[in-house]
Amino acid sequence: MAVAEATTGMANSEDVTDALEVLGNEIRVSILRELADADGPLSFTELRERVGIRDTGKFNYHLTKLCSYFVRDTEGGYELGHAGSRVVAAADPHAAAEASGESTAAEETCPVCGDENCEKLFHVHLTPPWR
Repeated sequence: MAVAEATTGMANSEDVTDALEVLGNEIRVSILRELADADGPLSFTELRERVGIRDTGKFNYHLTKLCSYFVRDTEGGYELGHAGSRVVAAADPHAAAEASGESTAAEETCPVCGDENCEKLFHVHLTPPWR
């Protein structure tokens, strides 16, 4: 339920669906990754250059979409918000766990059977309800 936790505070499932739709773009995912790798807030220009988008209008469009849910625009520049950090961590739980010193999902109990050493594989499909 990392996505549900990442979107904590959203009013309803429609808000969650909207947030997930925002993540359905390669440029936006690249923006999140660059912000996650940064040592601090990044200016618009610095972030755009790191992502590799030359068209400022196109980049602004995608960044604005992310600011609705996952990115904060601060006086010092753009940085990941709490939900953005959770999304990046969910995409690479081992790296996030190493950085925070927490256990990885593989070391926790299985959400299906409850066994700590379960080797079963299960899939979670994030398909919009209209498909």
